[in-house]
This record gives sequence, C-alpha cells and structure tokens, in this order.
Amino acid sequence: MRIFSWNVNGLRSIMSKNFEGFLEEYSPDVLCLQETRMTPEALEKLGELPFKNALFSHSDKKGYSGTAILTNLDVSDGGEILMDGHPREGRLTRAKIGGCNIFSVYAPNSQHALARLKYRMKWDVDFRCLVKSFDNVVACGDFNVAHSEIDLANPEENRLNAGFSDEERADFSELLDGACLSDVWRERNPGASGEYTWWSYRFGARRKNIGWRIDYALVSRTLLERVARAELLQKVEGSDHCPIMIELR
Repeated sequence: MRIFSWNVNGLRSIMSKNFEGFLEEYSPDVLCLQETRMTPEALEKLGELPFKNALFSHSDKKGYSGTAILTNLDVSDGGEILMDGHPREGRLTRAKIGGCNIFSVYAPNSQHALARLKYRMKWDVDFRCLVKSFDNVVACGDFNVAHSEIDLANPEENRLNAGFSDEERADFSELLDGACLSDVWRERNPGASGEYTWWSYRFGARRKNIGWRIDYALVSRTLLERVARAELLQKVEGSDHCPIMIELR
C-alpha cells in the first residue's frame, strides 16, 4: 500500500496544473491532501475525482484549510474529525484501510510573531491524546514544524519564528514519544541535510533550495516492520510543498 501526502495549496488550483499527471505517474493507493480549501458547495461543483472513496473535512471559513483522503481501497471507517474545544477548520480526516488508521493532518500555523502559539500548543496536546486512542496509526501531512536544525535551511534566523519555536519542536518530540510514532524518513536518513518539503514562493527559495521539512509521515512503531520505503518527492511541482510517500508491505 503506497500512501502519499501532499499540501496542495488549494485543490482547485492543483487540478488546473499537474494533478492529473501526478496521479498517472505515481498511482497512489491512498492520497492524503492538506489545504484543500474546499467547502461542501465547492466540492459539488468540482466534478468527479478518479477515486472510489473521497473523504473530506472542511473549514467553516471559506477558502481556508481543509484536508482529505482519496483512495480506491476499501474504507471500513472514517471521516472528518472534530476535536472538542476547537474551531471547525477541517484539519483532520481519518480513514481505516487495511487495519491501519490513516490520518490526513494539517496542523495550525503559529503565525507571525507567534500570535497563535498558545492555541497551537493546545491543538498539539489534544491531537496527541486523539492519536493515542488509535492503534496502527499512519499520520501524514503538514505539521507546520521543523523538528530539528537539520530540517530547515536557516535555523539560527528562524529560532523565534512560527514552525521553529522551542515550544513547537518540544511538542513534536512529545508526539513522537508519547504516541509511540516514528518519523520514518528521518530515521532512515539520520544525517541528510538540504532535504525539504516546503519552500516559500518568494526570492526563488525553491530554486535555491532554501526550504523547510515540515511534511511528515508518522507511523506507529508497531507498523515499522511493514514500511518498505519512505520518500520526499521534491521534483513534483504545482504547490509550495512537495508530496511525500511511504510504502507499507
């Protein structure tokens, strides 16, 4: 089972670019999307997607956030997840496929001057508690945090910025440890630098490879022996993020 994850920065936008070509080249068994920005009304106008099952979560705020899981495999359970005490921002979609609880995750951004850091930390705690209530987890998506210095091009310049604050990084460590999850790509590439999944649209950042690794496939340690591959598909364009992929035997 090949599971892909991609922050598409707008599903309608990516469909007008290279989405069809991406599907033809990679043929994902499961595709987790983030930042779909689709309301139910917009989905009705979008047309058919080439998947038997399409699970969407949407934000009450139009044109904002949103996640999805698309697959031709059988889904035994799943749908949108709304965590108590949180606004409806469409940040979590779950599908149970082949005994795995697959999550498409779009974590909140702490924003300029860490204006939303307090909320982000509450979200981190509640998400960690949620994930711990499931077994055989594959949590894929944009977690909006670079875990360590090797995960971004300019760590010293960004130490107090959203996505690289001490608090966010500590919460990510706690997610891995507390929910018994593995950052599979990093564990298999422990010393790899210059390997990113997001680049700003400004200043030619992608061409210069001034980026951040903030998209992850986190896997329950009970599933590690089933992981055959973990890749960052940095050559795939169309969004400010690139897709990532893991393959489970």
